[in-house]
Amino acid sequence: MSPLFLRVEPRDGEPFRHELVGEAAVLGRSSKADVVLADRYLSRQHARLFLREGSWFLEDLGSRNTTFLNDRPLAKPTPVRPGDVIRLAESRIVVEGKEGTPLSPPAGDGLVGGADERLPESTIFRSATDLLAGPAAGADPGGLAGRLRLLNEVHRALAAPITLEALLDLILDRAFAHLQPEEGAVFLRDPEGALVRAAMRRAPGLPGQPLYSRALAKEVSEKGLAALVTDARVDERFAKAESIVVSGMRSLVAAPLLDSEGCLGMIVLSAKNRLHPFVEDDLELLAALASAAAMRLRNIALSEETARRRLLDRELELAHDIQMAMLPRTFPDRPGIDVSAALRPARSVGGDLYDVMADGERIWLLVGDVSGKGVGAALFMAVTKTLFRAIAPGSGSVAEAVARMNRELCRDNERAMFVTVFAARLELATGELEYVNAGHNPTYRVTAGGKVALLAGPVDPALGAVEAHEYRGTRLRLDAGDALVLYTDGVVEAHGAAEEEFQTPRLESYLADCREASAERIVQGLLEHVDEFVGGAPQYDDVTIVALRWRGRQS
Repeated sequence: MSPLFLRVEPRDGEPFRHELVGEAAVLGRSSKADVVLADRYLSRQHARLFLREGSWFLEDLGSRNTTFLNDRPLAKPTPVRPGDVIRLAESRIVVEGKEGTPLSPPAGDGLVGGADERLPESTIFRSATDLLAGPAAGADPGGLAGRLRLLNEVHRALAAPITLEALLDLILDRAFAHLQPEEGAVFLRDPEGALVRAAMRRAPGLPGQPLYSRALAKEVSEKGLAALVTDARVDERFAKAESIVVSGMRSLVAAPLLDSEGCLGMIVLSAKNRLHPFVEDDLELLAALASAAAMRLRNIALSEETARRRLLDRELELAHDIQMAMLPRTFPDRPGIDVSAALRPARSVGGDLYDVMADGERIWLLVGDVSGKGVGAALFMAVTKTLFRAIAPGSGSVAEAVARMNRELCRDNERAMFVTVFAARLELATGELEYVNAGHNPTYRVTAGGKVALLAGPVDPALGAVEAHEYRGTRLRLDAGDALVLYTDGVVEAHGAAEEEFQTPRLESYLADCREASAERIVQGLLEHVDEFVGGAPQYDDVTIVALRWRGRQS
């Protein structure tokens, strides 16, 4: 596997070069990211590059401003190659090989040559839009009649329900019937925007392989031009563009599959032994066929996308119900404590978690935030909570329990996911609290007198990040009436309409008024304050709040 380098051009600051080492690299504005970008519009953990089966992939980590690869929004983990351009908010990253030179596109798509090759002098280009606007002055009426007949046939055939495979077969069938080529192919754009041969037809017994020019494909699919190579045999410069058809092509015609939203691909027809070369009337007919086919291709793509989204929505609804069911429905019923909690995922499913459970005369607390968003984060959340339930009861200390959870989460963690957690154990008889902060937001202690203070102590790495780390616990004794407020960063990083964050001063100001409020009132009141601050702005991150008030030793 060849090494990859990133040429990083942040919004603020000087460009720099970064070599991808290890198996994953997080990109974002957080100082803990592997590639730190000075761009205030970025999420703290915006995107991630990771290795899978020897190839680098890019995924968005639920960023508020989306990740773009080659100017296309990134919807799922996608392979990256040298030459690709990643855009994160207003920062730009170019993927390079060891020498900084983009690799050539992969073979096997039926296209050869490069975009800078010379096309033969006999190539004629016409705007596909102009060809469809109407016949030119002096046009052959017979050619216009043929064009109308073709359009009528195609539109009648497309009126009935049809699959993508049947549509591509119909396109080639009509093209062969009216234009009589010896071979033809339809190329469609894949999700990454590259042209891929989706259908092909050849005359029986035709020798050689149908290979078409990448330079020609660029002109047709990117510029919306219909192309005609009238007769390659008489073009003295054809040898310099032999990749247009390397197997003896004589004449060629191509048209973009173009609609109002852009180009979906192209159709190309060629002939080796045909007595008469293609002419401009043939170009008009093919452009008309391609235009009619493009509309139906777009409809099929939209229908398939709608069906996929419906299925995904149903699956996400089910996943949401399962995830919410994993959270505690009731809290330990002990006379000395008052507990409440709430979790609002930013999407159908999320990566936040909390748990409150009794272990004899002790109460265990856990709040966590998984890196990333969506289904992957939700699964990691489920594993973390399951480990907590299995490991915490009976553990000698909170640090011991967290260390064991970390070792399990590091095992077989190929995607390098991690979760920040705050874990604590409260002795009901004495008010003694032991806790560990593993990369999480600090917890607040609110006294009955209204004093608000952060719990002191070391901050250790998130779980799943460093396998052999020894976690450190901190102890203190609560006073009767003290409350603990645990939360995730979705609270303090909630954005208002002016992109201003809620931030800790607002949180502390609210908590100062919660002197003797019940745990439920603390949680619900904080949610109301966040909602009022956010207004109608969309929720960018999961929000989780847990409040526990220790009433003191009970007889």
